[in-house]
Amino acid sequence: MIYLLTIVIIILLIPLSYLSFLMIFEYKPKEIETAIFKSNNNNRLPNEFSVTTFNLGYCSLDKDSDFFFDGGKKARAKSKDKVIQNLEGNSSIIEELNADFHLIQEIDEFGSRSYNVNQLEHIISKFSNYNSSFAFNYRLKYLWYPLRQPMGSAYGGLLTLSKYKIESSVRYKLKGEELFPRRLFFLKRCMVVDTIKAKNNKLLYMINIHLSAYDTNGDIRKEQVKYLIEFINDLYDEELNYIVIGGDWNHILPKELHKADMPSWVSLLPEELYQDKFRLVYDKTVNTVRSEDSPYVKGVNFETVIDGFLVSPNIEIVNVKSLDYGFEYSDHNPVKATFRLK
Repeated sequence: MIYLLTIVIIILLIPLSYLSFLMIFEYKPKEIETAIFKSNNNNRLPNEFSVTTFNLGYCSLDKDSDFFFDGGKKARAKSKDKVIQNLEGNSSIIEELNADFHLIQEIDEFGSRSYNVNQLEHIISKFSNYNSSFAFNYRLKYLWYPLRQPMGSAYGGLLTLSKYKIESSVRYKLKGEELFPRRLFFLKRCMVVDTIKAKNNKLLYMINIHLSAYDTNGDIRKEQVKYLIEFINDLYDEELNYIVIGGDWNHILPKELHKADMPSWVSLLPEELYQDKFRLVYDKTVNTVRSEDSPYVKGVNFETVIDGFLVSPNIEIVNVKSLDYGFEYSDHNPVKATFRLK
């Protein structure tokens, strides 16, 4: 009897000890924090400029991968060599796009899920002619799942590259959070707001975002979009500033692409965003994300458009195009847009 009781106590203690470990080391960012930023030049923003948004999938979610949260089995890259290959491939894409601003999501500074390859340092060093800002949205000591090959640790976030001087960079915590204990394992969603001074002396607020995924019925995402709408409407002054928001929305952006059989990791944008004075900017002709229930096979995996921009009324949209790289190095395709200040 004592032997069985001992076994039961041990079985109970293991998960309780693990949860305690995660609670002790839980990442708890403040509502508003100064982000890490570097300004290597003092260039002023011209009247016309280009912006890309690109989720790198921590250089581990390439075309041959699947992901356990999406119905697959894996949570980390196949190997360190694969991470390096994907990092170099994604770097080449960024170089080819040659935008004035690059809004990058899911880039790891280190973490066992991406074999501790410092993707952040690599990109900043490779594009040293750009100014940069960075903020974490994921600092997880260790996720012991899937059991056979756990995801492990993850330290990643949002990186913005800018050819123009960054006056300030601020991390804002997005509203909505998973309930305990799920919140211990999930990203701490945020947006990074960079302030850029234009040649006409007005300010451009360049905002890098990555909204939630996998929340039931998209309830947290609804809170985040509501907060975002309120934030930019409070911030916007037609006579003083411009606003560009870009990133991974985890919502289907074009209304006409809505389907009844959508997977749970995508959601529908609240109607008020379509009705707001700010305008959504996307290219519906090329899908920007694919499902990861299995490795990528064109025509088999679910694909849709969730990456794009939202801009203030005093910005003219010159063009926008999603670039089809076949999800070779990431589970996303990049989007590039050109804007003109009115």
